[in-house]
Amino acid sequence: MNRITAAFMAGMVAGSAHAHHSNDYHFDRNVGVTVSGTVKLFRFINPHARLLIDVAGEDGAVVTWDCEMAGSNGLMRRGWTRDVFQPGDEIVVQGFAARRHETECYFDTAEFADGRVVTLDDSFGSGAAAPAPRVARTAIPEGVPDFSRVWQRSGGGGGGGPQLGGPNRFAGVLNDAGREALERYDPVLDDPALTCSPVSVRRLWGNNDLTEIVQTEDRVVIRHEWMDAVREVRLDMDEHPADLEDRVLGHSIGWYEGSTLVIDTVGYQAGMLAQHPGMPHSNRLHTVERLTLGPAGDSFELTIVSEDALYYTAPVTDTRTFRATDQVPREYNCTHPELGR
Repeated sequence: MNRITAAFMAGMVAGSAHAHHSNDYHFDRNVGVTVSGTVKLFRFINPHARLLIDVAGEDGAVVTWDCEMAGSNGLMRRGWTRDVFQPGDEIVVQGFAARRHETECYFDTAEFADGRVVTLDDSFGSGAAAPAPRVARTAIPEGVPDFSRVWQRSGGGGGGGPQLGGPNRFAGVLNDAGREALERYDPVLDDPALTCSPVSVRRLWGNNDLTEIVQTEDRVVIRHEWMDAVREVRLDMDEHPADLEDRVLGHSIGWYEGSTLVIDTVGYQAGMLAQHPGMPHSNRLHTVERLTLGPAGDSFELTIVSEDALYYTAPVTDTRTFRATDQVPREYNCTHPELGR
């Protein structure tokens, strides 16, 4: 199969809205590939849909290429279905090369035998899957800011990841113990998302998947579409229990300060605050999230302050903006068939 490096391909692929910098750890955006063959299977799954293409070599032997793309939930919101590619379709795919596997690529465009072209940025006006029914909104106590709806990060959420070989902006915050933990971490092989872990609170708020917030008098339930993560924030507790069992997403209590929902979380398992290039945290991680509702009630500003007495020399602060959406969260059902998961 022809593997090419050319200025045209490098520019085309690197310019794709879906060529996220975090993909640099798995794919080389400077090396274009052309894959001509027959569709074997279109795995319409999360976190990445995968197009399998049978390619016949000059000796007649068939090799199956595996081309990764955006996840099915995001694609469905743009009208994609699992029928976009059918087994038996003759197809030519342009993409960019995997760093470790000769027969893998990241998908960018496909041309069918009849001349039709599909790009990863395409939206389809028809054929979108019917939305799931919305969960009925609960009554919000008087005087409490109303976050009970579905939210999506403003301005997307996937294109600002780190580049392979670029500076680790977190490194200056780590103390000696934190740097030792970072040295033990391989961002390719040890990425917690490969085990379908929600990774961290920071990671949950850091993508373009949907988040639904449901408020009651004594708690707030946050359902993140990514990894089907569900968090419960207790409003009826002033302190965290002393005998907490460490968990990936910790134990959260919360309260309101005017138009702001404050979420205080401890009891984390040691893990990664950020997957790429890596920002480890210990089980002493303490996060405070502040969600401040906008005047119109259709947006909020999020600030996350992360402190770790064992690993960090200073707090790590992240800010993001979210807007209300009429879109409906779907089950994520994380699947990694390439890893047998």
